[in-house]
Amino acid sequence: MEKFANVLDSLREWFESIKWFSLVRAFELQLLLGGLGVMFIRHLLYEILPYSSYHALNIIFHTIPLYSLAYLAFLLGVWATLVSTNVKYTPYALWAYAFVYLFPFTGMSLSSLITPAVYVILGIFLFRFTVSQHARV
Repeated sequence: MEKFANVLDSLREWFESIKWFSLVRAFELQLLLGGLGVMFIRHLLYEILPYSSYHALNIIFHTIPLYSLAYLAFLLGVWATLVSTNVKYTPYALWAYAFVYLFPFTGMSLSSLITPAVYVILGIFLFRFTVSQHARV
């Protein structure tokens, strides 16, 4: 765990050398949880709204690439919280992404379980790190 803490310190120093990172750092939790929220709302709307509203949803989430922007905001939030003192929230966000990825819970196959499994395993290892004495929490 000490080696991972050293890697995070080096990563933090490198991110802080980037000028615009201070702007991102101010909104790290909003990016992390907001991206998850938009992705979950997209899945939920496609499940509960009738087929006739799919055209409007496709315009919102695909023509205007809101879903892609939400995913990128989530990833940026993961990296920003990983190098901050809010690292304790990152494992929960990774687990929440695995839930959002599988959300309708229909049509699951082995290939659809690989991505959520990776996020869950990364969340477990990161949770073990956050409860260790080496984490800056």
